[in-house]
Amino acid sequence: MRMMGLKVAEKRSLNDDVMNERERALVISPEFPYPLTSGGTQRTFHILRALSRAHRVDLVTFSEHPSPEGWDVLSALCSQIHLIALPPHPKTPLAFFRRNLSRAIRGINPLVDRFADPTIRQAVNDWLAGHRYDLILMEHSWIAPYIEDIRASGNRGAFTVLDAHNVESELWRQYYRQPARWWTKPALYRYWQSARRIEQRYFDRFDVVLAVSPSDREKILRLAPRASVAIIPNGIELPPHRHDPSTGDRPPVVGFVGSLDYPPNHLGLEWFLARVWPRIAQRLPEAQFVIIGRGDRQRLKRLCRGQETVRLAGAVPDLTPYLSRMAVMVVPLRHGSGTRIKILEAWAHGIAVVSTSRGAEGLPCQHMENIWIADEASDFAAAVIYLLTDHATRRRLARSAYEEVQSYSWSVIEERLPAVLDRRGVARGQSR
Repeated sequence: MRMMGLKVAEKRSLNDDVMNERERALVISPEFPYPLTSGGTQRTFHILRALSRAHRVDLVTFSEHPSPEGWDVLSALCSQIHLIALPPHPKTPLAFFRRNLSRAIRGINPLVDRFADPTIRQAVNDWLAGHRYDLILMEHSWIAPYIEDIRASGNRGAFTVLDAHNVESELWRQYYRQPARWWTKPALYRYWQSARRIEQRYFDRFDVVLAVSPSDREKILRLAPRASVAIIPNGIELPPHRHDPSTGDRPPVVGFVGSLDYPPNHLGLEWFLARVWPRIAQRLPEAQFVIIGRGDRQRLKRLCRGQETVRLAGAVPDLTPYLSRMAVMVVPLRHGSGTRIKILEAWAHGIAVVSTSRGAEGLPCQHMENIWIADEASDFAAAVIYLLTDHATRRRLARSAYEEVQSYSWSVIEERLPAVLDRRGVARGQSR
């Protein structure tokens, strides 16, 4: 790995002459897309993999701490990997307060601000100036303003795609409208409006925007009616077989899987631990709750204090052993956009799911058919208790969900992607 100026690293892989004949594609990802530790990295990785089958792909990505493991995996898919190192943010409470006060005053939300830094943006411009592409795909709407840099570079003729993992303005709207400390409201409102302005200003400047679900597509079109929006759902790697959801003589295990530093996950877990799990533990004292995911666990540890049946497993190298022991997976999200890959993972492994309506949004969820939906704490707890004690219902939900998830295999979704990214298949005349 060779370090260049501003902590920019480049790694090249050897490609044969066949690669040189393919159309050139650039993927710009604000997240280093490996290992697959979040729904975002999973989606980016699989889209990158699908593109690499028909294109010569370069990857421009960002990270404070890139994983050495990721270089080898991504090099097998990419012609070139260009890493722009993000300067680490100080983690002290004072630094956090100053950073977010500045953002609130300027009216720019945190993720957009991170990638609007002039030094970071110039590094992207330097790369664009020296390379020409037929297709440019950007992951996440946080970097949608980079479309201006693309149009100003020698790549103005490239077919441009924005992969909208979420409708960010919808997330910030939900944060703003939740009960919160009064002094946070002005900042949350400004972040909401910042995300909304970006979506309204930039979405219709791309040749196509990818949405993860029909509901997200509708939200995007309300914000940018002239945008061309195609649906590419989230998917999963299907396991070779599903496990038996019976618990046998073992204590029943309830599980949660998700990034703990993603606010909807964290807020949902706080609600579940404070309002739902105590009811379950009182009724089924032998039940255990396991939380799996990377990120800061300190706030959750405080909530877990005194709850001996709760275990924080943190980041794990392989989910399979944990999933094989789960009787029920919970998705207690009360905020969110996009779709929950964790539900697809549970379905694929034959695990019954209890979710809020928000958590189930964007997927073909049918209450009491392939999932149990509950929004109030008492109803959520009752649903988990019922499924833990009624093996027949748990198996029925798991069996129906397993059948549903077969169409969400990444191998199936990746086959559909080239047609969506074919410029001949997109109606021209859309506003750029």
